[in-house]
Amino acid sequence: MADRILWLDEDSVTQELAEKYLKASYSLHFFSDLSDARDYLYLQDCPLVVCSSGIPCNGETSPVRRIAEASPESSILYLYTEAEENTVLDAVRDGADHVLVKPFTQDQLQFMIQILFESYHRNLKGRRDDLKFQEEAQKTSEELKRANKNLREIRTYLDNLLNSSMDSILTVNRDFYITYANKGTSLMMGYSADVLMGLPFGSFLQGGENESEQLRQQLETAPIQNYSTEMLHEDGHFIPVIISLSRVCKPSGEVVSILAIIKDITEQKELENALKEKSITDDLTGLFNQRYFYEQLLSEMERSKRQNHPLSLLLFDVDHFKQYNDTYGHLEGNAVLKSIGDMVRESTRSYVDIGCRYGGDEFTIILPETGMHHAFNIAERLRNSFATRKFDHCTLSIGLITYDSDFTAETFIRYADEMMYLAKRSGGNQICAFTEERKAEQQEG
Repeated sequence: MADRILWLDEDSVTQELAEKYLKASYSLHFFSDLSDARDYLYLQDCPLVVCSSGIPCNGETSPVRRIAEASPESSILYLYTEAEENTVLDAVRDGADHVLVKPFTQDQLQFMIQILFESYHRNLKGRRDDLKFQEEAQKTSEELKRANKNLREIRTYLDNLLNSSMDSILTVNRDFYITYANKGTSLMMGYSADVLMGLPFGSFLQGGENESEQLRQQLETAPIQNYSTEMLHEDGHFIPVIISLSRVCKPSGEVVSILAIIKDITEQKELENALKEKSITDDLTGLFNQRYFYEQLLSEMERSKRQNHPLSLLLFDVDHFKQYNDTYGHLEGNAVLKSIGDMVRESTRSYVDIGCRYGGDEFTIILPETGMHHAFNIAERLRNSFATRKFDHCTLSIGLITYDSDFTAETFIRYADEMMYLAKRSGGNQICAFTEERKAEQQEG
């Protein structure tokens, strides 16, 4: 389709020349009235308007300006005669893109028209490119808004998801400095998330930075699952935890952060300790049981030999217990045994001495770092304490022995047992110690 030109001119001669010169290449539309030309421009796109200086105009606004207002995107060529040269500057100010003096030659007109159309098409392409760019920018902006909204929604969802966990969830950077902490961390450790930000992860581990560095090196080869340690609570005590660590990487493989999931196992540890305690404790007396006695005796014998510290052992039972039990019944008999448990705890050192129910009415006490003389005083205290409880004719017969590096666990217990029965055969309610003299007698026998 040929480019359209609106030619506004009262001079019929000029119109005839224009038609002669341009009709073959362009679609020409001639007007002699400004109002008619403006009405046409409102209805049709017209890339080029040729406006002659002789067009009458009502009011103060020039024809060029009226055309420019009616069709802002049209290029305007202003025609004038040499006598009207003084109107050129005003025409350019009002919106004319080029001017051409009349009379003009065919070459002059065609060259000027060509320049104006080239300029128009460049401008049109520029406007279209600008419009396309604006549309693309608007589309991109809307997509970014949607993406940002989605990201905010995902972030909110993830925050809610992470904060709904009772476990501590942390992220740390490659240098093991904390970059994120969920609410579970605050509940578990007592610190607010703001306090934790930027602090080294190792400052909360029981093993400090050394432990943190070991974890970092181990993480280089594989994720860490259920690593058992303790972490520092805000109030200063350590919490037993298990930690799982994994690296968060970009598609390229670059590590961007490290995810730590930390589970408080305090209740689990307490349950384990309670079960362990139950498995090694005598239900009736609350003392340790025979199995635990054997384990600890071997351990303390080894420690005594290694550190060259004394170790003594008491083995005792209740004189006339069967008679008491038959007379008063098992409940009263159990009361005697429970009383011995209380008495042992009162007469020995907590977390050092090891009191055990050996079986029936027999009891034993392991006395670490205790020589013969001190052990005899403890045994005497036990004997007197039991006597004051006045269980009829019940008394204690106590065998006492101090460890010798030549002893095995079997001989250690056997000699203590022999001393207890010696005390019982000697009338009961007394202490018999395995002295050097008795040791010599055993060796001679």
